[in-house]
Amino acid sequence: MTWWRGGRAALLLPLALLLPWVHGSLALRCGQRIHAKSLTPGISHIVGGVPARLSDFPWQVAILHGGQHLCGGSILSEWWVLSASHCFQGRNASDLEVSYGEENLHLQNLTRLKVASLIPHPRFNPWILDSDIALVLLKSPLSFSVRKSPICLSEVTDIHKWENCWVTGWGITVPMQAKSPVLRKVELKLVKWKKCSNSVFLLTKNMLCAMDPEGGKDACQGDSGGPLVCQKKENKTIWYQLGIVSWGMGCGRQNKPGVYTKVSNFLSWIDTETALMGKPYIRERDSGYSFFPSPWAILLLYFVMLLLP
Repeated sequence: MTWWRGGRAALLLPLALLLPWVHGSLALRCGQRIHAKSLTPGISHIVGGVPARLSDFPWQVAILHGGQHLCGGSILSEWWVLSASHCFQGRNASDLEVSYGEENLHLQNLTRLKVASLIPHPRFNPWILDSDIALVLLKSPLSFSVRKSPICLSEVTDIHKWENCWVTGWGITVPMQAKSPVLRKVELKLVKWKKCSNSVFLLTKNMLCAMDPEGGKDACQGDSGGPLVCQKKENKTIWYQLGIVSWGMGCGRQNKPGVYTKVSNFLSWIDTETALMGKPYIRERDSGYSFFPSPWAILLLYFVMLLLP
């Protein structure tokens, strides 16, 4: 036991305290874009917004059924995609693929991954779309890059702490017309739950509302399952997913907010389900790092210990 009381042991505590920093330095950070170009609101007022680049929204994926676009989704980790339960009613995982890394779904050589398993929320209500959230487990892991990286999740208690909110997807850009083959974005404002409940019926506490105050901009059919992402007012470098595109009363109607699944209500469910499947999702804490050291951090600690006299 005297070895632990020597010079090596004296450095164990500070090294242990540095592990979160090492982990954050070595691991891919969620909710961050590689480049520093800022998003600017588009001038178009069609429902689907304006064209978007995946380098601005690298967590966005398309979920395909029979080779055709079905719904949107967001990357949680190399193994997991987050989407909406209503997208998968009556569908099998074996018929689904996840496409990522391209804005245009009409390209011939889209990168696609097979789906291993679908996990809709057990309390999903298809009549009022309560608990409209689902996990998609991939058969093989994603490889991350500038155009492919995970989004962060966070507790959400006060919508006034959030700003710069965007929805992305390949849904229709004009009501009753075809879906867009090109990824599009739209900037929206979060709406207080009480205010939203006055204009939207059957709103539950598992739902979050967002809208364009002037009307005319909104998510629409085909955008379902995609992410509503925002930034904290005190931290403009990290993006968090607050909502999942779920439903609405029409598209882009004035004073009719779009309704999104409130992701923060399901963080424990996500943790539990991913762990049960043997591919646990380790959520980055709001401070920007996880307290779980990476294998690289552990190896570094051992290496330093071996070099000490």
